[in-house]
Amino acid sequence: MSFVSFPSFSMNSQTRRSMTMLLSLVVLSTIGGGLGASAKDEKDVKVQAALMHDLPKKLEFGQMKDGRDFVQSMSKTAETANDYTFKCIINTFRDGKVIKEEGIFYYKRPSMMKMEVTEGAKKGAVAVLGTDGKVRGHLGGMLKMFSGTIGKDSNLLKSANGFSMMDSDYETLLRDLQKQISQGATCLVTSSPVAVAHTNEKVYVLEVYKQVDNDKEKDLTQRVFIDPKTGLPEQWNLYKQDQLFSSTDWKDVKLNIGLSNEVFSLKGKKDKEG
Repeated sequence: MSFVSFPSFSMNSQTRRSMTMLLSLVVLSTIGGGLGASAKDEKDVKVQAALMHDLPKKLEFGQMKDGRDFVQSMSKTAETANDYTFKCIINTFRDGKVIKEEGIFYYKRPSMMKMEVTEGAKKGAVAVLGTDGKVRGHLGGMLKMFSGTIGKDSNLLKSANGFSMMDSDYETLLRDLQKQISQGATCLVTSSPVAVAHTNEKVYVLEVYKQVDNDKEKDLTQRVFIDPKTGLPEQWNLYKQDQLFSSTDWKDVKLNIGLSNEVFSLKGKKDKEG
């Protein structure tokens, strides 16, 4: 199927601008508004959430050490990745509800990104940050033939947990973490991989605290589970007042697979270079 952009239609510039603005309000709302979980998914998520809520007070990970060097090592690992793709699953817990978002994320150095929404009411929506620095997108189904351009800092690009697709690559996330540490946050990491209850696998566990006072309870803000094989996050949890607010999983991570520039288009071509 061919893809049609707005200038292809016979309409004046004011009408085209109106059409672009209208679609901009709905294109990418899939990523910005969140996808509601099905009854079964929501039940599964709540079971996981109940366990996660207990982690800060009921689970000890053993001896932990200063995590600043570990974060630096993770950042260097991310810098060696020329391209990668992964399945991204975000569960946001808000107002007693679970907002589930799921998609496939693509990245290629220096700054090309793409998110394809794979589950939910807006299945088929796509957002792309191209080589020209512009973000384009379309809805799923028959509406995929209509594409729109939107500012890369727009709230429409944000997931339910408040993070933007433009900040979903490893380097940006780790750079933000390093900034928090430089501004006084305390970062701890397990001395070696430890088994965790929610996966029964051994991972490094990294924790971030807004402040640490021996006379007060620690203010946990983040807990990151790191794959010891790749040295990159496989789950990143955000907490508010010691309660889980958002849990993001990276599944089926594939590094340096030779993604071509054509991947980062709305046409969805996924061939590799060479």
